[in-house]
Amino acid sequence: MPPVVQSLAWGLAPTWLMDRCARLWGDTFTLRFPPGGAPLVHLSDPQDVKTLLTASEDVAPKPTGGAGAPVWVLGPNSLSVLTGPEHMRQRKLLLPPFHGEHLRKHEGLIVGATRRVMADWPLGRPMRMQPRTRLITLEVIMGSVFGIEAERMKEMQTTIVALMGPKHVIAGLRMLVRPTQQRPNSTIGRGLDRLDAQIYAEIANRRGQSDLAGRSDIMSMLLVARDEDGAQMTDEEVRDELVTLLLAGHETTATAVSWAIERLVRHPDKLARLAGEIDAQRDGGGDEYLTAVINEALRVRPPQGIVVRKLERELQLARFVLPAGTMTAISVYATNRNPRIYDDPAAFKPERFLQNGPETYSWVPFGGGIRRCIGSALALLEAKLILRTMLAELEPRVPDGRRGRRSERMRWSHRTLIPSRDATVVWQRRSPRAGERAAA
Repeated sequence: MPPVVQSLAWGLAPTWLMDRCARLWGDTFTLRFPPGGAPLVHLSDPQDVKTLLTASEDVAPKPTGGAGAPVWVLGPNSLSVLTGPEHMRQRKLLLPPFHGEHLRKHEGLIVGATRRVMADWPLGRPMRMQPRTRLITLEVIMGSVFGIEAERMKEMQTTIVALMGPKHVIAGLRMLVRPTQQRPNSTIGRGLDRLDAQIYAEIANRRGQSDLAGRSDIMSMLLVARDEDGAQMTDEEVRDELVTLLLAGHETTATAVSWAIERLVRHPDKLARLAGEIDAQRDGGGDEYLTAVINEALRVRPPQGIVVRKLERELQLARFVLPAGTMTAISVYATNRNPRIYDDPAAFKPERFLQNGPETYSWVPFGGGIRRCIGSALALLEAKLILRTMLAELEPRVPDGRRGRRSERMRWSHRTLIPSRDATVVWQRRSPRAGERAAA
């Protein structure tokens, strides 16, 4: 398959291409994209995945530029861009808001945002979930980052929604073929300029306040954080981390929730069992099946398609050695569906996660190693609370007609794999304890 055809297939039907390659060549295969046709080696054997993700950054650093998130979007100080000691310093500064007691402080925000967005849903008619779940997760990340001040930041929220709007496939292929390090003078470039101005204005406003140490929002915690040498983050460092959180911190969670709904409506028995568990939670029941549903949705429909590294030194894998200079990718999609690890790997079976879950490097929706997604715990909490809140009050079903019943394929939106029809479903009110009766 010529490189230009591979590029078209990657842009238009990425999971078809990955399935085809895995079927023909197994755990390891190579794709080539123009203009130079440089190879991108895809790995999906769990042992090879572990080897690459745990390799030191002097062996396999994350690349910047076209293979990773563009530096002109996130900024050179973003945790997603940094490598080596600078990455570890920034990660330590960012870690506290995403763990332990701080996580529990987000619960009311998540439930409240879900109910506010649900209030406007057109019941009884087909509705696209992806834009609605984005509204929920954007409100959550805005509230988490800015705290109560998020209520007066509608202009910034409008800017972010515009930046995350639909992106034409041809434009996405153009970025893949001709990556650039410079911010373009285009709609997205001007939108980022507006977002920068809004964030720097808020940083200046916060630095003049005296009560930051007593606040629990992420921005305030970053402004008062100090590294091991006692140095605080610069305005540019704070800006880059906030942009990363605001743009990347809500899209993947929204997509995970949309995929969970898309899968559940096509498996009524799973939906009924989950509804019954959610009803039982009011009487003190657990959430094991809810957790399993989310984990299985992330396995079979991972929002992140690949994780890329560029080898600075040769890397010994299980069956061969990759030379220095090789662009290498963890195929998250293929790893999560490896038939040597999972029985009936394409099937949606939350029960897989109720007993012995998969080993760490055979389920990699959040990556792994020292670059594992720092917000994974918050993302899982969000997904659980959003789904629980929705399904406690409403019941989804597939739209009428053959097209509505057909499973939605995965398509690119920016660098995320979303449902091809935005997870279109029909919602209706539930009667009390309907889930328990259906599951009985």
